[in-house]
Amino acid sequence: MSSHSNLSTEKKASGSVRDGVAITGWAAALGARRVLSEEVDRAFGMPIGKLRSRAGIESVSYAADGETELTLGAQALQRALDVAGCQAKEIDWIIASSETHVAYPSVAAQLHKRASAREKCGVLDAGGACLGLLNALAVAQSFLDSGRARNVAVVTADVHSRTLVPGRVAGEFGGLFGDGASAFILRNDYETKKSASYVLGKFSFGCANQYAEAICVAGVENGGLAVRFDGEALSRAAITRMERTLTEVEKTSGICRLEVGAFATHQPNPRLVTLLAKQCNVPASVFPEVARKSGNLGSSTCGVALHVALEAAAKMPVSKRKPIFLASLGPGLLYGGGWLMPGGVAEFAR
Repeated sequence: MSSHSNLSTEKKASGSVRDGVAITGWAAALGARRVLSEEVDRAFGMPIGKLRSRAGIESVSYAADGETELTLGAQALQRALDVAGCQAKEIDWIIASSETHVAYPSVAAQLHKRASAREKCGVLDAGGACLGLLNALAVAQSFLDSGRARNVAVVTADVHSRTLVPGRVAGEFGGLFGDGASAFILRNDYETKKSASYVLGKFSFGCANQYAEAICVAGVENGGLAVRFDGEALSRAAITRMERTLTEVEKTSGICRLEVGAFATHQPNPRLVTLLAKQCNVPASVFPEVARKSGNLGSSTCGVALHVALEAAAKMPVSKRKPIFLASLGPGLLYGGGWLMPGGVAEFAR
């Protein structure tokens, strides 16, 4: 534990320590098999070209033989540690989120073993499906803000291609999803002076339960999945709720959306991203492209988008870097949002 651990509120408030949490390492890992959407159409018995024309998905990333939530998550975690210049033995907590891994030990516990983290490194799994990354980041932020941790690893990992398969779910649902992982290393911002870091602002969350029935997935006795998927209702709800969430982030942060460098959001499909950009009156180019080439990655979609945004920012001069807005949704209809400011910016809302 660092010398700043368990700092009192008064000491933080005195200004002797800068308050805040920074992302200093980031990475993503996608399933190694790139499958054209026409092949997915064919596998699910849909008209050829449906995914491309209706959803805007050109290809999906599928896990290759031997790739799992654990291998993809561990790959992303190691890369994020390398970017942060941090070793696994320095991690105080591993927080993981996956909507497809249902075995025991959990993903977080298996990542702990795979990374050879020390025994006193805590392990936690965060739910929320597509909202899982933001849930995990908020928990990590709380651990670090409290002074109870110095380094926290947040990992997301999903392999949909072995769960949402032809014959088990309809292509209108299962065909949208791909496989991937993301990872981030978070530290108290007084622990790092890395110019490439981004500092977390506030997160806010909610649940618009009037849309809870738009998507429901449950197991059935024969090993199949019972899926209720009202695509049109869910699409309308997603665009409305995401726009409201981003508006709330804009209001809380005091940052005009036109000054934002990237919107790292959930991407159900590219068509909805285009509609959301139009609704928000911002160019679609500020949404890092994920779903068009890889499909909906579940809990990792927002994470891969954030990785792309941070990679692009790291190549810019510090003075040119801009804020990043975060927003995502989960079945329920859960929602959440937040923002990041580039390191070195003295004032930002918290």
